[in-house]
Amino acid sequence: MNSTFNYHYSLNDAERWAEFSGDYNPIHFDLQHARHLGQEQLTVHGMRAMLDIKYQLSTALLPLLPEVEFLRFNARLRQPVQCHTSYQLQLSEVAGQVSGNLMDIGSGESCFTGKLRSAPALVQTGTEWVSLSADDVFQFSQQFLGDASQPAECWSFFDALLFKLLVAAPQTLATAKQVLPGIEAETLIDVFKSVPVIQTHHDVHFSTDLLRINHPNVFVRSALHYAIEPTLIVGNPTDGWVLRASIAARSDLGPLITTAVTLKTWPLAAH
Repeated sequence: MNSTFNYHYSLNDAERWAEFSGDYNPIHFDLQHARHLGQEQLTVHGMRAMLDIKYQLSTALLPLLPEVEFLRFNARLRQPVQCHTSYQLQLSEVAGQVSGNLMDIGSGESCFTGKLRSAPALVQTGTEWVSLSADDVFQFSQQFLGDASQPAECWSFFDALLFKLLVAAPQTLATAKQVLPGIEAETLIDVFKSVPVIQTHHDVHFSTDLLRINHPNVFVRSALHYAIEPTLIVGNPTDGWVLRASIAARSDLGPLITTAVTLKTWPLAAH
């Protein structure tokens, strides 16, 4: 199975994702700022662009869904996805694994690659769990850019929700602040506003029920319990820092989804 899909992003895509996520990094909205950082156009949030590959991979996997309890989505973000640029998403399926590659049609460069496949059992070790009520989860689902009630988009909604919680939580930045002196930031959202940050990897491990279930509203209308793992950070001010942040979520029925995000800052010595 091989198929292609064409995409063309605009400022509206960045605005709608920012409304959901709270990520108003100026590289997505200020053309002068983007050009100062070497981009010819505004760039679309990596998480927004990934919504499309997640949907297409999920739709492709549904007819041949393996009899497993958990799935895994991995993405490598190689180049920024720019506004007013034509892209083609190329999908392929091999041995029950669906892969995708988003290409810049003009340059032929790969912007990001992703794959969706079966995975081992999801083991969650978080100890400090915080709960969102069923009403809160449902309200967030209504703000989501897709339709969280559909099997092909339900897990993507929870992934997006966990990202939103992760970048807005002070504990995500607690470890990083020890090595980021001078950064006036309480959350990653604050860092996005003051320091150029790019996402390089995205990893989601989730229950197949989110994709397979006939009625995803079982989860969309249920309470969600989440725990944020300590952020891992390596690097230095001269070369920049790499941060890996992770958040796990459970329903009352058991482990549901874990999202891990890898981010790289520009050299802080220049800012």
